[in-house]
Amino acid sequence: MLYIRKDSRERGFQSRLCLSLILVLFLSIILSSCAKKQILVPPVTPDLTTEKHVGKFVWYDLITHDLQSTSRFYEDLFGWSFVNTSPDDNSVRTILRQGVPIGNAAQVKPENKDINESRWIGYMSVEDVYMAAALIELNKGTIYTKPKDLPNRGRIAIALDPEGAVFALIDAENGDPPDLQTPQKNNWIGSELWTTDPKGSFLFYSLLARYELELVDIGADQKYHLLNRDGKPRAGIAKILWDDVKPNWIPYLAVEDVMAVLQKTEKYGSQVLIHPGTEYQENPVAIIADPSGAVFGIQQMRD
Repeated sequence: MLYIRKDSRERGFQSRLCLSLILVLFLSIILSSCAKKQILVPPVTPDLTTEKHVGKFVWYDLITHDLQSTSRFYEDLFGWSFVNTSPDDNSVRTILRQGVPIGNAAQVKPENKDINESRWIGYMSVEDVYMAAALIELNKGTIYTKPKDLPNRGRIAIALDPEGAVFALIDAENGDPPDLQTPQKNNWIGSELWTTDPKGSFLFYSLLARYELELVDIGADQKYHLLNRDGKPRAGIAKILWDDVKPNWIPYLAVEDVMAVLQKTEKYGSQVLIHPGTEYQENPVAIIADPSGAVFGIQQMRD
């Protein structure tokens, strides 16, 4: 789950965080109560559940400066649908997979043409958002958006870890989506943290979710950090090997055929940042930047 190619030297994305992005997120999709009419975002699961999966990434928001083109890109690649979250506002859309919401997408205005502000933001399920926020601040992280209750969604906060990687916390109102026995095609399978300090990052995030660490040998004297909770993998940590890549969380999707997806990306002006390597032939992976520059991963998982 969530392995990366070790020997790639491809360049192309810098995940520098522009804090104005988070403010735009705050105003346009997450904390829109300041608007004349609040945009009501959907719950993380349409059916009420009693499930709680601490440490699991249960929701994803896409922030993009080109919502129209980017929507077409994901619709063609993965068969998703993008519908206006509010009938009278086309700047925020709900992302549907086979009619079920799996994320939101928000149009933002670029604040700085030299910094790519488009990105995916994942929501980590926690038992108590206030407690998690306090732990983040006590351990050199930053709470950029303080805990707030949102109708339908639950209690959320937006945070930066000590290296500046952005992520969100959530205590979902309807409960967390149930775990599946097998990955669903074109649906999320988790997130991977790219960091310069895997050990330190594990210690930081284990405070929030009480992860259990599993070290996976990936050759060349390297260990992949798999973050488990309740006997299931919830996230991964990979060490950054390039000078121009900054710490960041990368979401992953399960696909049936990695190469077929990559072939379809060419006509949209997107960029394949890391091509499938030879290390994981059964479940190859690739890293892609969509037409607006938001980065995500795909992993081949048949049946």
